[in-house]
Amino acid sequence: MDNRFTKYSKLYVIIFLLFLSVPVILALLVAFFWGLSKIVSSNVADIVFGLGLITIAPALFSTVYFIFFKRTAKHPVAAVRYVSKIIFVAGIIISIVVLIADMISFFTKYATDISAYRCYSLPFLAGNIATLFLIAIIQAFTTKKEVDWMDRQRL
Repeated sequence: MDNRFTKYSKLYVIIFLLFLSVPVILALLVAFFWGLSKIVSSNVADIVFGLGLITIAPALFSTVYFIFFKRTAKHPVAAVRYVSKIIFVAGIIISIVVLIADMISFFTKYATDISAYRCYSLPFLAGNIATLFLIAIIQAFTTKKEVDWMDRQRL
């Protein structure tokens, strides 16, 4: 049987890699769209690249909020369930508003730098990740402790 240090070290590495994978996946998607835009090199490809770039972050966060919204339906504590659902709906609405605002900005001033769009601003990205992490911690602390696999065999 593994000792606690090894078990928790593995858990910390998995959590770290999970949080590291989100920016890496976003960077890979951006690089893919940029490479596709450079290969095709036309106005239509540039517009598709720009729209794809603007859509990635809000679509990703909206999807995560929707999945967590569905999973929260069976949470045992009613207060946490309602607060979580309100926060998830607010997150989806904020993502949609940011997406619409960025699309309007894209079609009016057509900036080629992603820092001109709200979906890649620090408050939007960090706020979404912090909100998801906070709700996950709250839900984890309010659920019953899972029965250990050795205790299940004794029952």
